[in-house]
Amino acid sequence: MQSSAKEFLKKIIPLSLPIALQNLVVSILNIFDQMMVGWLPGGVADNCLAAVLLANQIVFIFQELLFAACGTCIVFISQYVANGKEKDIPKRVGFLFCFNVSIAIVMTVLCGAFPQVCIGLFNPDEAYRDIAVEFLGTVAFSFIPMAVTLTFTFSMRAIKRMKVGLTANITAVLLNIAFNYWFMFGGLGVPAMGLIGAAYGTIISRTAEMLIAIGGMLIFRYPIIASPKKMFAFGDGFFKKFIRLFIPILCNELFWVLSGTVYLYVYDKIPDSEVALAAVNIAKCVDNIVSVAMIGLGSAVGILIGNQIGAGDYETAKDYARKSILFSLVLGFVMCALTAAAAFVAPLFFTKVSHKARTTATYLLLLYALSAIIRTLVFDYVIGILRAGGDTTFCMVGETLAVWLVSVPLVLLGGLVLKWNIYALYALGCVCEIIKLIIFHIRVVRGKWIKAIDK
Repeated sequence: MQSSAKEFLKKIIPLSLPIALQNLVVSILNIFDQMMVGWLPGGVADNCLAAVLLANQIVFIFQELLFAACGTCIVFISQYVANGKEKDIPKRVGFLFCFNVSIAIVMTVLCGAFPQVCIGLFNPDEAYRDIAVEFLGTVAFSFIPMAVTLTFTFSMRAIKRMKVGLTANITAVLLNIAFNYWFMFGGLGVPAMGLIGAAYGTIISRTAEMLIAIGGMLIFRYPIIASPKKMFAFGDGFFKKFIRLFIPILCNELFWVLSGTVYLYVYDKIPDSEVALAAVNIAKCVDNIVSVAMIGLGSAVGILIGNQIGAGDYETAKDYARKSILFSLVLGFVMCALTAAAAFVAPLFFTKVSHKARTTATYLLLLYALSAIIRTLVFDYVIGILRAGGDTTFCMVGETLAVWLVSVPLVLLGGLVLKWNIYALYALGCVCEIIKLIIFHIRVVRGKWIKAIDK
């Protein structure tokens, strides 16, 4: 069934805006964190930003494990909403809860007890090694509340109930900003703790976010929860279905994150590495804020397409996919303009960071702007269309081959052998995006991406 562009926009915008707003709140939290690190006195700002970037790469790997699990369950839940299996939703949420918390416990032990081993994977410069180790060892205690919160907020998103999750996110941001500043710079009887204060603030805000999410679900009685007996009844063969969809998504996410880890390793080996890493940290923070629209669109498209597939209306699902491509193209141009504008303003807020790092961040953001259109389209193809259709194996193979056979070797060659600068290395890392755009566009146009995932 064909729908008009106006009808599509009426469905996609109300769904994508709250998701985008949730991600905007998280991105604002991140950039305020980095800005406050950039205000640290005593000439340590560059080293602290470099340390946080390395530590956060480990945190990012953990988050991607959670996102892969949540993204897998969302595919099932969004289809259950439309195919009469609503009674199974609490069981899927209970499964996701156990899965994510188990991952969080393992990562908390690894990063909390052995942070030097985790940071040692990057073989970082001595100037910021110990700072990164201390920060990671402390912030690891926020992993369990983070896992619980993501489980429930993603599940609420799948059934189009996002007010509680948004409230929890906003509260967490406000608390994080307040406690981070208080603990980092001191006051009201609390001594200035420097960077480690940001880790304590993160633990407090993540715990509060978890409590609000749980409390809101119980108060409004969202249909994603039920009695423990119903939520944790796993004997219906779901694990095999979950793993069949989860493994390709997980491999896709991990290979992508590991490629970013390789890039950071290379950046750490080029001249003025602390400047390059500090600039990358600043640029990523700004890019994350601008990219929330891309995330909101992709997630919303995935839910809408999942609903249509669950209802057995494959033609409407394909129609939504085609319209989402045009919408993401327009959105990509908007993101390009916003990133270019932010490049000349955002780095100025990092007042204690060296002038060279701020200038480098400006030029990096201009490169980010140039790649924004392609990245937006690729995100829509992968997250919004192909994964929602259950075509996760093709996504994994396409992305992994493009990244690891093209961009990773190019970055290694450019950084470790040719000693090129950070701008050239970022450009080399984007070559794979062009390849992915071509591969996934052909896949979507051919219409062979809808799979049966619940058989």
